[in-house]
Amino acid sequence: MSYPLFIARRYLLARRKQAIIYVISLISVLGVIVGVAALVVVLALMTGFQDQIQSKIFGANAHLTIFAGPSGRPLDDVPSLLARLMASGPILAAAPVVYEKGMATSELNASGAAVLIKGVDPAAERQITDLASQVRGDLGVLTLPGRGGRDRAILGKDLALNLGVAPGEIVRVIIAQPSVSPFLTVPKSREFEVAGVADAGFYDYDSTRIYVSLAAARKFLGLLPSQTTAIEARVKDPRHLQAASRTVQQALGSAYYVNDLIRMNKTFFSALRFEKLGMSIAIGLIVLVAALNIISILVLMVMEKVRDIGVLLAMGATHHGIRRIFLLQGLIIAAVGTLAGIVLGIALAWVLDRYHLISLPVDVYFIPYVPFHIRPLDVLTVALLTVGVSFLATLYPAWRAARLDPSEALRYE
Repeated sequence: MSYPLFIARRYLLARRKQAIIYVISLISVLGVIVGVAALVVVLALMTGFQDQIQSKIFGANAHLTIFAGPSGRPLDDVPSLLARLMASGPILAAAPVVYEKGMATSELNASGAAVLIKGVDPAAERQITDLASQVRGDLGVLTLPGRGGRDRAILGKDLALNLGVAPGEIVRVIIAQPSVSPFLTVPKSREFEVAGVADAGFYDYDSTRIYVSLAAARKFLGLLPSQTTAIEARVKDPRHLQAASRTVQQALGSAYYVNDLIRMNKTFFSALRFEKLGMSIAIGLIVLVAALNIISILVLMVMEKVRDIGVLLAMGATHHGIRRIFLLQGLIIAAVGTLAGIVLGIALAWVLDRYHLISLPVDVYFIPYVPFHIRPLDVLTVALLTVGVSFLATLYPAWRAARLDPSEALRYE
């Protein structure tokens, strides 16, 4: 063991006549621990929010959605378009869907609720989204006839609760498309039998979506069997979703518009990233305060150890060695505080996530509790940042100690 490290350890662990130095040393370590733990917990919180909401969005939606340009007209010749999609390269699976906005009413809720109607092929939908795993029952019931020859529908959990309906009951769906008769023009409407409930775990979807079979949606909107309003696709590697979107757009040409989940939720994801950065900077100020405490303790220690420094220099110690003593003292404080803070932060985040201790209103935050997900890269970043700031804080006290003149240091001893 080198003498700077040996002396640095002795200075930190030895008892002192001046209690104030011991108290400030303790405060310095505690400041680093609290700052690091707070940063780890906050980063885990923001990462958990981002991961949880992103998984809900990715599970309830296809990665890519293809429309017939900005005009909103239906897609024709669906089989040919599907073949071109699959040949483009990054596509794992693709299927036609029908989207339409409308309103749903029931006997218990005549005022109704705004809904998004989605017509799907149950077999193909299993390859595109996680809808089948969200449904309480079998998604295939959509293709079976209901009572009185009615088509069947699956409602989002919160939508079913809002309308006050359960499986086997009837909802009426109204769309803006007009139904013309010899006497008047009224919005087109149709009754569906509730076949089940879907729980995506995302309030925005569970409160607005109605799923029907592709054939029923085409019939409701007056589309031909070869037509659809959109085609949804799942890519092979979601990590390169935007690159896959550009590849598909080039393969299909300007006659079609390819939209991806990241672009559709760009504002939302950007807000999450900036919120994570902002909270990290705000909580990171605790680490900065801890670094200022390290400066204080080292400056006081230099003042207390003037005689010792003079003796060491007189015995042949170099100015570089004296500087290393105080640099090592600051780094030891930072290392101990950082390690303890990381352990404390990880433990707190795990407990909070494991037992769902912080609940949330789902109609505001989309998820029922605050999730905490710990990323090793975030923990490593916090550790390196803390040690780096602490190292910078040791430079001035160490430089001041190294500049002491041994004759001046021992003059009054």
